[in-house]
Amino acid sequence: MASFRRILTRRVFNAIVTILLIALVNFLLFRVMPGDPAAMYLPRNPDQDTMALYWANVERMELNGTLSEQLVVYFVDTFTGEWGDSYLSKRPVIEVVAVALSWTALLLTVSSVFTFLIGIILGKIAARRRGKPADFVITGIGLFFYGMPIFWFGIMLMVLFSSELGILPSGGYITPGTYPSLQPSAILDIAVHLVLPVATLVIGGIAGIILIQRNSLIDVLTEDYIVTAYAKGLSEKQVMKRHATQNARLPIVTTIAMDMAFILGGAFQVEWVFSYKGIGWVTIDAIGKKDYPVLQFVFLIGGVAVVIANLIADLVLVKLDPRVSIT
Repeated sequence: MASFRRILTRRVFNAIVTILLIALVNFLLFRVMPGDPAAMYLPRNPDQDTMALYWANVERMELNGTLSEQLVVYFVDTFTGEWGDSYLSKRPVIEVVAVALSWTALLLTVSSVFTFLIGIILGKIAARRRGKPADFVITGIGLFFYGMPIFWFGIMLMVLFSSELGILPSGGYITPGTYPSLQPSAILDIAVHLVLPVATLVIGGIAGIILIQRNSLIDVLTEDYIVTAYAKGLSEKQVMKRHATQNARLPIVTTIAMDMAFILGGAFQVEWVFSYKGIGWVTIDAIGKKDYPVLQFVFLIGGVAVVIANLIADLVLVKLDPRVSIT
């Protein structure tokens, strides 16, 4: 128990330091980008009131202090929940991204569940059929889609199933004019709109899970205790369930945490391709309009999400394998 508490304290401390560094880079990144944010939202035809409007923008955007003063204000505001206002809409950032964040959370949750379940199952099948046609087919297809640009694959699916066959919607998260609710018709409509974005993320992301699961199981299946289990008369199903799978799960936990960043990055591309107005859509739109407060918020929560996912994976590994707590 004491060892686990030490591991927990050290990992949490490292996660906090990493989040602080992410926040620092997030602050500096948008200060070194070209262009003056306060001048971007001025009228195209300047007049005598333009300078007054410019300095009003400087005040509103909190750009009127030194860099160190701005940094202190940024950290205080960030960790007290004051994330500023959108330059474009002049609404609080959290209001701008709240709805988009909920739709992205839905897309990521569904995609992650299917990616990990399908990847683990196919990895097990490939390991059990090592060197056989099923193994070559599964790993070959996985590697083929792994090397394919995810945005291009999404476009191909949209062309095939929306433009050519017309059986699935080409974009959005719900049919225009339909109010999202718990009614069966609305839930079904949302699910239908999720099919292509989820399929794009799942097919593009399962290769890593398949290969890690396959290789881990193959390594375990060559161990002496597996041979002993077979010698005791256990069936293949019993060996896989009681011995092989249990000892091959550690690498897959790490892979799942690492793939969260891949799925999040892929979601940004997929949302733009399918006009799925989640965080990815909002981010790309904000980049074009140089809406820095929105971008800072999105980049910060994205970085924090990846750090937390890896922290959870580390703690799960410690619980699954007591030897980890010694290192």
